[in-house]
Amino acid sequence: MSVLVSLLLTCSFLYVGIWGAAVNTNNEDSGSTTEAVTTTHHGNHLHVTREPSVFGSAYFKYDHYSHLMAYKDETYTCYILAIHPDDRHLAHTESGLLSLEVRMLTLAINATEPYSHDDLEARSKHLANMCPQNYALISLN
Repeated sequence: MSVLVSLLLTCSFLYVGIWGAAVNTNNEDSGSTTEAVTTTHHGNHLHVTREPSVFGSAYFKYDHYSHLMAYKDETYTCYILAIHPDDRHLAHTESGLLSLEVRMLTLAINATEPYSHDDLEARSKHLANMCPQNYALISLN
């Protein structure tokens, strides 16, 4: 197995060396950036094309008292998901939380049903503080 991995790494380095392309991935607190660099020679000058940087942020919070989970994005929108009793154990492990976060991101794509700020304030002060009055609230249930 390790021979196959080292062979694949060697081939990828050879590919980068032959074609002059490289991919640089930087992880930062505000998101992740991937930059592809392609180098071509035209006469005596060097031409480098770069893809634009893309940044995004997502914040998740689970309230274990109300069993609500919130996802806040950079567009002043909070998505609220009531965690089903069969899935509450997922909130206690990293992999479980990640699966809940992925589920929320997937549900948020087409979600349009509004959620009440008053209801959120009554059910979870922590999530109400995370999603203030100027944020749009969307239900994912």
